[in-house]
Amino acid sequence: MPNTPPDHCPDCGGRLEPVDPPAVQRCGDCGEYEFFNPIPTARVAVLDGTSSADEPSRADETSVLLAKVDVPDRDLWGTPGGMVEAGEDPDVAGARELDEETTLTVDPDDLALFDARTFVKFEATHKTCLCYAVDYADVSGTPRADDEVAAARFWTPAELAAADGHRLLTSWPESYKRLEWWVEEGRAALDRAGAE
Repeated sequence: MPNTPPDHCPDCGGRLEPVDPPAVQRCGDCGEYEFFNPIPTARVAVLDGTSSADEPSRADETSVLLAKVDVPDRDLWGTPGGMVEAGEDPDVAGARELDEETTLTVDPDDLALFDARTFVKFEATHKTCLCYAVDYADVSGTPRADDEVAAARFWTPAELAAADGHRLLTSWPESYKRLEWWVEEGRAALDRAGAE
């Protein structure tokens, strides 16, 4: 089922009238309310680079695991992630998606939440994205592309910028399109989690 605002009441088939568009509509026939909610997603930034309180890593020295979207003739990369399933906690979804896309395993308790926002993707599709970070030392396995992606590898921000035609997903919010942002925000979250 597509995630777009409904046009008709699923109860009686009547025409919906806007109450607080696009989130809330009401059926003009039966009076039932219909709600349009964003799709919850979880993404994981696996960071590889040394960092300590005495010697913090620089963004250009830290690499981030990216998965290549399996779309022909496009070199689009993103942090591993996907939709949260019904009854699933977002951190568990992030760990599951990391495993499904890159074969790496991680304990959801090792993921540090560092961003949550809702944005419009592909015109009428609304998503809520929860971003997590984890240090590569806290995951198990060697990254390799699984069935859902075309490739998986670590990139530093400088490497990605220098790679001709390679870029982060274009449908993301502006900050998500900068690999430096993933490094800086993810590392800050891991540092806060380590200080607790």
